[in-house]
Amino acid sequence: MLSFLRRYPVSFWPLVMLVMVLLLNAGGSFITQLLRFDHLAIAQGEWWRLLSAHFVHLGWAHALLNSGGLLLVAWMHPRGPAWRWWGFYLISALCISIVMYMKGEVSTYVGASGVLHGLLILAAFFSRWLETWRRVLIVVLISAKLIWEQSPWYEDTGVGEMIGGYVVVDAHFLGGVTGLMLMIVVLIKNHIKSAK
Repeated sequence: MLSFLRRYPVSFWPLVMLVMVLLLNAGGSFITQLLRFDHLAIAQGEWWRLLSAHFVHLGWAHALLNSGGLLLVAWMHPRGPAWRWWGFYLISALCISIVMYMKGEVSTYVGASGVLHGLLILAAFFSRWLETWRRVLIVVLISAKLIWEQSPWYEDTGVGEMIGGYVVVDAHFLGGVTGLMLMIVVLIKNHIKSAK
């Protein structure tokens, strides 16, 4: 195990997020109700819900599913200080919530999966040890999933039943696009820098 961790070190900050998710879930439905995205409550001034909704979940199945995504991010061991990744998480969460609030189609929402789609794209892109082809493959697969979820052929494959609610694929799309946009900005910046 130690030799594996020496060869493939993990990032610590996603594990901190994972612990937060599990602790908040252990707080039960009272915490979830207090922190979830609630369109009516936000309209009445409970603005914290725009961020806090992305840390609480419908139950243990939902929390553990998203915790698996955070473990993948930790395993990919992306470059950069933890504060940048926390910053992306919060900005992405805010973007997702604001768009959902403005569209008004979602009355309540919880979960990290929206932000996770962007986080996984960026973690693959900035991975310290993944080979280029693996990075590209992960980005392409997640992008294809986002397109499929927006297509008329998309059907919930049982995830909604497993987590005890409906899957908000628009949150996945918004989080993924946020990650893709940041990745493209970095690629352009690096291209300009190398051309000088």
